[in-house]
Amino acid sequence: MSYIVTPFEVSSKALDEPVKIRFVHLFSGIATRHRDSIDCLFLVNGRKVLVAISAAALTDLRERDHKFLTDQQLAEIAAHALRRNLEKGYDVSLTELYLDEKEFRAAARELGIL
Repeated sequence: MSYIVTPFEVSSKALDEPVKIRFVHLFSGIATRHRDSIDCLFLVNGRKVLVAISAAALTDLRERDHKFLTDQQLAEIAAHALRRNLEKGYDVSLTELYLDEKEFRAAARELGIL
């Protein structure tokens, strides 16, 4: 894919040391997991963590706001949401972080995408 999220580190309330995050891939959860989401896969200290973006949130954004987001923007929003959740103490032993419409829009607004 032609987009990238630069690897980054986050201080987490849940851990004593900085957490290293690396973006791996963005794909449709509908096809691979039969879930109504767009999934961004990250390695968090070497462990796979999936950030699932609600497809319903994207549909609402497109139909109500006439806003179409690129894969690059989705990856950046997922990375931003993961960063914020880790900073708040998100348990990195969990393998999935699901972004509903409210969380998705908040992360997109913080980045200036919405």
